Amino acid sequence: MVSQKSSVLIVDDEPVVCDVLHDELSEQGYLCTTVLSGDDALAKLATQDFDAVLLDIRLPGMSGMEVLREIWLNHGNTATIMITAINDVDTAVEAMKLGASDYIVKPFDLDRVNTSIRTALETKPATAKPPAEMDAIARGVEAKLDSFSSYSRLVTQRTMDIARQLGIAEEEIERWVVAKAKLDAKAHRTIKPSPDKPK
Repeated sequence: MVSQKSSVLIVDDEPVVCDVLHDELSEQGYLCTTVLSGDDALAKLATQDFDAVLLDIRLPGMSGMEVLREIWLNHGNTATIMITAINDVDTAVEAMKLGASDYIVKPFDLDRVNTSIRTALETKPATAKPPAEMDAIARGVEAKLDSFSSYSRLVTQRTMDIARQLGIAEEEIERWVVAKAKLDAKAHRTIKPSPDKPK
């Protein structure tokens, strides 16, 4: 059983598949929601956070791969598991590139689905904060600093300290530091006084 109830969105155009997965996963302690199309899946994701999505590839309207891309772009902390009748290596590879944590081919074994969800939830990052959050922290630090201090280095260090306290992943912090260093170098070149022209 799941110790803390994790929420799972089941997306499949076959009601019988939705029912089977809903019943099995509910018995395992998951909070399940089912939808029959990609558009309905994105509508649900826009109003509710889910820990995991079980996603069919062949859906009416928006395809499962299109939904997966949207989840990858806008719901980075949601684990996505593809469940599909398409047994194709290229499709599986493409799904993994778009952030799918697993690719299960129908007809599937329910134990395999349970194991896949459990693994996905155990291995997904605890926090997935966007780069914009680092910029917001930096702006807050800047607002509190004396403008005559050794500014850029202090802003960077304090922003990193706060980000670590908030649990932002170290690699995200490093990416932000590198981006800020490039911006600082560019700004320094821009404001550097040009040499005096000969009289």
